[in-house]
Amino acid sequence: MSEFKKNMDKMPNWAKYTLYTILGIAAAFLFCLLFGNVIMWLWNWLMPGLFGLRTIGFWEGLGLFLLAKILFGFGGSSHSESGDKKHCGKKHRNGEKAEKKDWKDWEYYDDWWEEDGKAAFHEYAEHMKKEPDTEESAGAETK
Repeated sequence: MSEFKKNMDKMPNWAKYTLYTILGIAAAFLFCLLFGNVIMWLWNWLMPGLFGLRTIGFWEGLGLFLLAKILFGFGGSSHSESGDKKHCGKKHRNGEKAEKKDWKDWEYYDDWWEEDGKAAFHEYAEHMKKEPDTEESAGAETK
């Protein structure tokens, strides 16, 4: 397990939530700066030349971005996905619980790979290199 993950597991929950909140606010701020500037740059590059419109500033670019998100959606899931979940019913929900349980086991993957994984993989690869020869000879004998 990585050192960062081990240190995060030792942190109290209130500290984790505070850290995640601060990082989320910082990410949202950077996201707004980025997309406001990208919209402004694209508008000022294309629109005056193509349609004779005036150039815009950062805040107008950010406003256009927010208007587009309101009009065209915020990237949520489609209706077909939610409809599929309704048809699966109880069986689907049990599968989700099993997946979540299996997913938690992956926190041990790095440790396993360092201890046993590399050797097991190389042993398997050597076995697979030898196996096709025996299958081909067995197939030739039966014909």
